[in-house]
Amino acid sequence: MYCFVLRLAAIFAICTLAFASFDTVFALDGTQRAEVKNPRLLNSFGDTLSQNINVNQQVQISADVINKQTTPQPFVYIVQIVADNGVTQKLVWFLITEPGLNPQQTFSPAISWNPAKPGTYTAQIYVWDSIKDANALAKKIELKILVS
Repeated sequence: MYCFVLRLAAIFAICTLAFASFDTVFALDGTQRAEVKNPRLLNSFGDTLSQNINVNQQVQISADVINKQTTPQPFVYIVQIVADNGVTQKLVWFLITEPGLNPQQTFSPAISWNPAKPGTYTAQIYVWDSIKDANALAKKIELKILVS
C-alpha cells in the first residue's frame, strides 16, 4: 500500500509539472514588467523638437511605454521636471486604468510643459503600477532640456 501511495504521489507531481503554466515561473518582476524609452520633446502637432527650447514655448514631454508582460497592465505615467538647482518645477502624472496596456503594446503618453525661466532642466520619467503602491514597472529615464 505504501508503494502505491508513493507511485500515486510521483505521478501527481509529474502531471502537475507537465501541465502547470510556466508564466508564473518565468514571470517578470520589478522594473522588467515594462520598458520606457525614447524620451523626447514634441510640439503641439506631435513633431519632435530639439532639446533646446525657448522660455514660454509650450512643449510635450513624451516617451514610449512598452508592456513586457503577457497580461494587460494598468500604469501611471509620471513626469517630474527638476531645475539645475535641484528644485522640482513640475510634477504631474496620469493613470491608464483597467484593463491597461495590452501585452507587448506600446503607448506614447505626453505631458505638457511651458517653461517660465531659462536654464537647464531634467525631465525624469517614471512608470509605476499606481500612485498608492508606487511600484516601479520600468527603470526611470531622463531627458535634459535647455531653455533660453
